[in-house]
Amino acid sequence: MSLRKSLISLRVSAILQSLLMLAQAALAGGFLGGHFDMLRMHGLLGRAIVVVAVLMAVAAFLVRRAGGPRSVLPASVVVLLALIGQMMLGLNRSVAAHVLLGVILVSAVAVLSQRAMTTPLPPAGAARPVRESAVETELVP
Repeated sequence: MSLRKSLISLRVSAILQSLLMLAQAALAGGFLGGHFDMLRMHGLLGRAIVVVAVLMAVAAFLVRRAGGPRSVLPASVVVLLALIGQMMLGLNRSVAAHVLLGVILVSAVAVLSQRAMTTPLPPAGAARPVRESAVETELVP
């Protein structure tokens, strides 16, 4: 996959992740405010957020593989692992830790989305960049 297509897929997944995280925060606030029916929707949305995080990690891997910035792959993997931990905290009803990690995750996803959105897209039809390690050099006498 080209760097351009990989970056576009990363951007789409980052925007979707950001929107889902905002909705998740609203549902959590509603639940904590006494609307207890929002807890079920919060749980369902949490599972969807983990699925989107997997897609974002795959997109970040493709970006890195195509020669894009290195920082998005480890950041997206950390977000994915933290989201899995967040889901476990929620299922165990560890509310204080769950809320704290949720705030941290919203911030992390915002930073990751900012990185994805500000990475310049190569022009359409641009050749794939060649990595230095893949270039074979020949010594000419």
